[in-house]
Amino acid sequence: MKIYSSAFAPSPRKVLIFIAEKSIENIEVINLDIGKMEHKTPEYKKIAPNSRIPALVLDNGDVILETTAICRYLECLHPNPNLFGETPEEIAQIEMWYSRISFELMLPLMHGFRHTHPHMSELENQNNEFGLAQRDLAVQSLKYYENELAGKEFIAANKFSYADIQAVTSLQFLVRLNKIDINEYNNLSEYINGVAARPSFSI
Repeated sequence: MKIYSSAFAPSPRKVLIFIAEKSIENIEVINLDIGKMEHKTPEYKKIAPNSRIPALVLDNGDVILETTAICRYLECLHPNPNLFGETPEEIAQIEMWYSRISFELMLPLMHGFRHTHPHMSELENQNNEFGLAQRDLAVQSLKYYENELAGKEFIAANKFSYADIQAVTSLQFLVRLNKIDINEYNNLSEYINGVAARPSFSI
């Protein structure tokens, strides 16, 4: 198998962390340079028509796109350690939290970055007013999660899971790009530092 990735981008990093947690060794990593638009080339569009990264190419040539879909596929092949839940309640809790994180935290932070950051002007049809409104929405979500994570090591089912990978990688990458100081959120900072201390996050 091959995984098309990109250094520092949060979505492919989630997959690489997932692979590291599973100790999977038979996946070739191919890095694309987003700055050089290597994800927009005709050659890569044959693999991922939407130019999205990551993309997992199976040994039979089939392609799986989207971070969560890739991780779910790998979980089926390598069920241990379990990262999507084992019991019905664990599965539901992890599904709930990584979905909430995606829509309540990651999405407004991403829009805030894409629509206000000068370096994104060549990649995005920017709407500064929309970006600032999304940043304000993200701040409200950060305040909510600051309270939600008080005294918690992990966000779902009292265990490290895909929801933690989703949360921490998104926060590490997107908060600073929105000019938000995460150190103002003590519980979130402790949570991020604790999860990020795992060896898999050192990739």
